[in-house]
Amino acid sequence: MKVTILGCGVYGFALANHFLGKDNIRVFMWSKFQKEVDNLRSKYLSITFTSDLEEATKESDLVVIAIPVAFLEETMRSYQKFYQGQDVLIASKGIDVKTKKFAYEIVQESLTNSSIGVISGGTFAKDMNEKKIMGLTLGTSVTRIREKVKNSLESKFLKIQYTEDIIGVSVCGAVKNVMAIGFGMLDGANYPPSSRFFFLTEAIYEIKYLIEQLGGNPDTIMSYAGIDDIMMTCTSSQSRNYTLGKMIGENRSAIEVEEYKKQTTIEGLGTSQAIVLLAKEKEVLLPISSMIFQILYENKNYMDLIHLLERKGAVTKLNN
Repeated sequence: MKVTILGCGVYGFALANHFLGKDNIRVFMWSKFQKEVDNLRSKYLSITFTSDLEEATKESDLVVIAIPVAFLEETMRSYQKFYQGQDVLIASKGIDVKTKKFAYEIVQESLTNSSIGVISGGTFAKDMNEKKIMGLTLGTSVTRIREKVKNSLESKFLKIQYTEDIIGVSVCGAVKNVMAIGFGMLDGANYPPSSRFFFLTEAIYEIKYLIEQLGGNPDTIMSYAGIDDIMMTCTSSQSRNYTLGKMIGENRSAIEVEEYKKQTTIEGLGTSQAIVLLAKEKEVLLPISSMIFQILYENKNYMDLIHLLERKGAVTKLNN
């Protein structure tokens, strides 16, 4: 079985490591940058690297997309010419700022009649590489993809649960990065656990509400893609989104914060912009996401997030 991974980031390598743990699986990894390919070839002899998209995907049984959403549309335009009906597994998380589309929407529009799945969950690349036990949620309505992923990726270390709710899995994977920035702000400002986890509960309610408004299954919030990934990303110092929020809450200098942004890929930054635009387009109220966006881009103070929480209460949602 040939598995192709588009993207040579740390998460792509973590997935490759698990695919290689199974017998009779050949892993190809693609990067558009030839220098990167040349460098990686000398380091990883068990993987075939290429900058040729046709070579990478030709006769592939499963194409895994693990590139930042910001570059996905461009890559899919290139892939259109070589697409031959391969099954596609999307591991990219986020919403494209320009189009306000989730990764699965970009793939579906680019690859006509494509069979897709979306995979997401609380899995840091470092933990995946060390083969620690963890879980991923696969969203797909295609039985063939479900069986391929089960046979080629699932193990005693990596548990996979299944749902047909592609929307819910995608929303959780994107918006949790925004919420992690907010949680980090409260932690950096030394708010106690009671306050931080009140915020986290409110954040989970907001994500669940968005899933429902976009046509997904609100129960997906209880999956590995949902509460598992949300709690992990919001509370761990391994999370770059959490770390950015913590720096803001600690009142680090603007220069220090901007330097961290430049040196680090922080998915929640772009997603916070996109989610506000999407909410406006869909006429959906997302007060927490909107406030985090205003803090990041409109000079609001993290204390404004505190004031918002003082005016909110989960009981109102429970009674609706």
